[in-house]
Amino acid sequence: MSSTVLTQMLVNSAVLAVTYALLALGLTMFFSVMNVMFFPAGSMYMIAAFGIYYLFAQYGMDYYMAGVITIIALAGLALMIERGLYRPCLDDTLRVFFLGVGVNWFLESAGYQLFGLRTRGVPSVFPGTFTLLGATLAWQRLVVICIGLTAVVSLYLFLTRTRFGLGMRCYVESPEAAALQGIRKNTVLRMTFVLGVSLAALAGVVLAPLVQLSPDMGSPAVFKAFLVVGLGGLGSIPGSLLAAFILATLDSFGSSLIGPQFTWGIVYFLVVVFLTIRPRGLMGVVR
Repeated sequence: MSSTVLTQMLVNSAVLAVTYALLALGLTMFFSVMNVMFFPAGSMYMIAAFGIYYLFAQYGMDYYMAGVITIIALAGLALMIERGLYRPCLDDTLRVFFLGVGVNWFLESAGYQLFGLRTRGVPSVFPGTFTLLGATLAWQRLVVICIGLTAVVSLYLFLTRTRFGLGMRCYVESPEAAALQGIRKNTVLRMTFVLGVSLAALAGVVLAPLVQLSPDMGSPAVFKAFLVVGLGGLGSIPGSLLAAFILATLDSFGSSLIGPQFTWGIVYFLVVVFLTIRPRGLMGVVR
């Protein structure tokens, strides 16, 4: 394998890792705080991508402004879903599971009605290419990697350096002790929804220029994110980051060498075998 091809595969792996990591980190936060998987994250990812399509590609709004508006709008939608649907039934895990599935199907069906069946594309925000080790790479991909890394570092600093972030971590460790410290459960839940959905929306915003947009684009993305969360270890943010990099590398190299139609079947099998041997995942904790 030439250095040119290897460099191209590594860059593709990094872009995929950013996608998986942003979605998986949001799902990890939901599981850590609420002990549930948030299925509508895939639909939020899809809606954010279409938000960029209409605001930026169709109506000519500044890309950054369109991204901020899209993320804020979806964070507001997340608050309404949390307050109106999730909060009344959080104590019933089965109800929460089916609620998540139902909300995801509803949003995806609404996407078909609003956006139609035709796939769309968003023009590159950062056109042009550069050469690295003989490989010609798009600036757009490099920007996606930088934004993703910035988001991951920002989330880490939020959770470890801010009052709200430390309060969320305290709630995860011991809800009773958090209550004694004046940390309100509803505040933590709202913050979890805002952060989790915002990460999914950010993935849609930054990936929109690189993918084909369709109402069903969120389902395979969130399914792979669930795989990342399981491999990394339920509730482990470092584990999710490591798993995102591993699966993205397997995806990129496998798709190039044996084809995408075979790659994920092999990946699923390997993950199942690994989790059979180590159910906690790479860095999971005993819950």
